[in-house]
Amino acid sequence: MRKILFAICMSTAFTACNKEDAPQKPEGLVDRTVLIYMAGENNLTNWDNTPKGQYISRDLDEIKIGARSIGSNNLLVYVDKADSIPPYLLYFWQNELRDSIPMEESKTSDPAVLEKIARKAFTDYPANSYGLVLWGHANGWIIKNDSVEYTSMARRKAYGGDNGNNSTSGSGKTWMNLPSMARALSHLPHLDFIFADCCQMMCVECAYELKDVTDYYIASPAEIPAQGAPYNTIVPAMMEKTTYWTSMVDKYFAQTTEDLGNRVPLAVIKTSEMDNLANATRTILQSIPAEKGIAPFPNLNGIIYYYSYNYFDMNDFLLKYAPEAEYNSWKKVFDDAVVYSKMATKWDTSKVWFDDFDMNEKTFGGVTMFIPRYNLQWSDNLTIRQMKWYYAAGYSDIGW
Repeated sequence: MRKILFAICMSTAFTACNKEDAPQKPEGLVDRTVLIYMAGENNLTNWDNTPKGQYISRDLDEIKIGARSIGSNNLLVYVDKADSIPPYLLYFWQNELRDSIPMEESKTSDPAVLEKIARKAFTDYPANSYGLVLWGHANGWIIKNDSVEYTSMARRKAYGGDNGNNSTSGSGKTWMNLPSMARALSHLPHLDFIFADCCQMMCVECAYELKDVTDYYIASPAEIPAQGAPYNTIVPAMMEKTTYWTSMVDKYFAQTTEDLGNRVPLAVIKTSEMDNLANATRTILQSIPAEKGIAPFPNLNGIIYYYSYNYFDMNDFLLKYAPEAEYNSWKKVFDDAVVYSKMATKWDTSKVWFDDFDMNEKTFGGVTMFIPRYNLQWSDNLTIRQMKWYYAAGYSDIGW
């Protein structure tokens, strides 16, 4: 990291600073400011002691390439790695790195830190529109029973695993709950998009929690490979005025995973349609039968799931269980909300692929929902009640 940071600053930032007659930031508003928030104080700094496993450094190299095509837009990259250098904020404008700003040591998993960094990015580098990229580990909507933000448990909790001691061991010890993330972002300018480049974040619970802070929510329902998104092509796509959300998904999907050549399933939700989707889901759930003998929980055998049994494809579930007329009405609302998606028939993580179900254009929805199970740990059956979607979609009305 030290070599990379010095190389960036010396070869690019200092060169730019010597252009005495050239401005180092725009005088007024640009079209868009995007913040990439990199939570890497974990094993994403050093996965396996090989150059290939230095995922945060590799993505920084890709970001440098992508930033050559951002034009007169602002790109900020907050970097927190597991090494001795404190976090720092990189600033790109007019296709060049203009500044590297030291930041104080802190946990990226703290929602107050996310708010502070985003506020600095959007205040110091104002624009007509804003975007946010969540980079790092995640596990969808999962939260701790008592809503405490941090836990020493190894199990992931939503977003932003941070070891807090420059350790590269594991995915992190402290995590940010989605309700707290939404509250932090609610204090900032409204976002054009949130792009979650981390595992299992395309769940309806996350999208509903963030619906008031962004226009579009972009993520994968699956556990993505550690290589993540191809930032050399996605960064320019982020700056497009109107087609950014389709372009970002297309660029991501075009990349095959390392070694195995599989692709990542992706979806885009238009958040202004989330209340309609919640109302339609509340209605259709009334028609879903429970499995005999274990009411009120349905039988989930054969339903598309994304690595974890907490994440079932909501379209496949309702297609299988709802009466045809009710499903067709619901699907129209679903299609208005899920405005774009890319289906992968199989995907892989750590060279293990998932394809043990019937994935096709009719069954694939690209968005997951939590469905309580009688044999699932009861903590998840209870903590789902801390998510707004639980009440908006009427889970309590049917005994879930």
